Amino acid sequence: MSDLNFGVVFASIDQLLIAAMLSMAIGIVAMTLALLIGMIGTALSQIGWRRLVIAFVDIFRGTPLLVQVLMLYFVPNAIGIPISPYVSGTISLAVYYGAYTIEIMRGAFEAVPAEHLDAARSLGMKTSRIFIKIQFPQVLAIIVSPLAGQFARLFKASSLLSVIGVAELTHRGQFIMERTYAPIETWLTVAAIYFAFNSLVVLGSIWLERRLVRSRA
Repeated sequence: MSDLNFGVVFASIDQLLIAAMLSMAIGIVAMTLALLIGMIGTALSQIGWRRLVIAFVDIFRGTPLLVQVLMLYFVPNAIGIPISPYVSGTISLAVYYGAYTIEIMRGAFEAVPAEHLDAARSLGMKTSRIFIKIQFPQVLAIIVSPLAGQFARLFKASSLLSVIGVAELTHRGQFIMERTYAPIETWLTVAAIYFAFNSLVVLGSIWLERRLVRSRA
């Protein structure tokens, strides 16, 4: 370990941090789309499209993310539909984690006690007001933690996009490693950056969850 030279890697730390920011940007866009997929899927499952939603969830949760990344990039380009690796990679992450988000949201809505909804209806509250005042606050408190976990996993999974040429953190780490011939130092630094960004997500979710709990108290 005394022969390790992190200096050659730290000389390119700005490139790694820029790549990490790109990974985070891809993660934010993909998670936003995943949330949209989750909301649409949850709504469809409540209005008679449950089997279709279950099939969607099973297909995308039951196949490897790496395979989906490769398919959503190479298949469209092979049939004459040009798509950039950044767009296809973001869509791949969004759809894959959207399938998990559907299950998280569906479970959260089912966790709201039926007695609360019945009591609200007995008071003459409209459906929209019940959703805003009764369901949504409880659902939000339930899903914050698991969704933060999904975002942390999505951010780390963005490393798979390096296989289709997305210049995210892992891809940049590979480039620096080949240039410096310092694999241990490079990947330890890359791992430390992933850990730091992941810790920010976790701490942010803990803060938000506590705020929500206090607001309901």
